[in-house]
Amino acid sequence: MNDASLEMSVVNPLIIDQSFEFVIMLFAGMTIMLFYDIFIIIKSKLKPGNKISFIQDILFWLFAALLTSSFLYYCSYGRLNFHAFLAFAAGAVLWKKFFCGTIYNR
Repeated sequence: MNDASLEMSVVNPLIIDQSFEFVIMLFAGMTIMLFYDIFIIIKSKLKPGNKISFIQDILFWLFAALLTSSFLYYCSYGRLNFHAFLAFAAGAVLWKKFFCGTIYNR
């Protein structure tokens, strides 16, 4: 067995696909949190009333659901796996932990 065939058999295509899904969903979680932080900044500057705020929240979360589903469709044809959900949550937590303060200070 030569080195080229040994290298190709080391990494299973399933592992490559799952790694791709994990990275894409990690960025999806970070992207949603970026948009959420921008949404909070805009909302704090405008100071809308309760009804307008409720409508804005609904519209934002509809946008977030559409964006998340498009990321999910891109990386795994719409299948929701545990590692994709875990990666999305990890991306959201990483954004809050490391990058949230760069947008604004709470």
